[in-house]
Amino acid sequence: MSPPPPPGAQQQRRGRALLLCGAVVGIVMAAAGLVREPPESVQSVSSATSPAGLPSDVVARVNGHQLTRSEFERALAVEVAGGEVSSAATRRRVLDRMIDEELRAQHGVALNLHLNDPRVRMDLATIVAESVVAAAAQETDDTHLRSYFEAHRQRFAQRGALRVQHIWVAAIEGNLGEAYTRARTATRLLREGEAFSVVVEITGNKPPRELPSAVLSPDDLGSLVGRAALNAVLTLAPGGVTDPVRDMGGFHVLRVVTRKALSPPTFEAARLDVEAEFAAEQARRALADNAAQLRRSASIEQVEFEP
Repeated sequence: MSPPPPPGAQQQRRGRALLLCGAVVGIVMAAAGLVREPPESVQSVSSATSPAGLPSDVVARVNGHQLTRSEFERALAVEVAGGEVSSAATRRRVLDRMIDEELRAQHGVALNLHLNDPRVRMDLATIVAESVVAAAAQETDDTHLRSYFEAHRQRFAQRGALRVQHIWVAAIEGNLGEAYTRARTATRLLREGEAFSVVVEITGNKPPRELPSAVLSPDDLGSLVGRAALNAVLTLAPGGVTDPVRDMGGFHVLRVVTRKALSPPTFEAARLDVEAEFAAEQARRALADNAAQLRRSASIEQVEFEP
């Protein structure tokens, strides 16, 4: 009989499941030439006081759309984590950038980019998929995980410690859209077989922590890149490349170089792997169910292909 989980273990497991997709993807809105002069009706609220009629939990209203104080504080936290001082000048700069991004987003909608630009359409689909997965994430206990492990023991025996290559793509001055574009480029180039050194040179930045080239246990790798990136890696075979995985201040892109077999393949040794794959299977089922539901309520006409 296994010992009872420590206090807070259920919450931690749920958090792990919610981190499955890794990348919280922002829509790429800063296309070249997209933004023209902002409307004169947009009022700057970069001062410390709120204009009359602006709620206390709102930092700006842009063409009627409210930018909340919580959004502002998160954006400011990214700047502070990157070494900026939380001064009045920094706060003004962060708020001005948020207003500019909102103007770009609104202008993009006015240009129907959400209907016509394939990048924006893909990003919207990704965001919806992530919300579906997060809503379907369930708490799991040792009984479920151990049963899953026993049913796939041989598969997990081939997936122990691993060596990875790592690209860190930083959000320069908080520009997540530009960083995400570079991260997706890194993923695409690596999957197409481009040399790792070339892809790093083109797309990467100096990471907060360098990854050693040695073989690492899942625990050690997770301590360096975080659990979301680790989850993405653990579901890949050697040669596999992750989608961009969002982290504070940027995105991780990782490629699995080698994986060593577990000896012996015990549940305890494979636990992180089991959790990641169990959550991935939950996500696949949730997305399949969501797609089926959307299709049932949609009008779809399509061509037929000859066999």
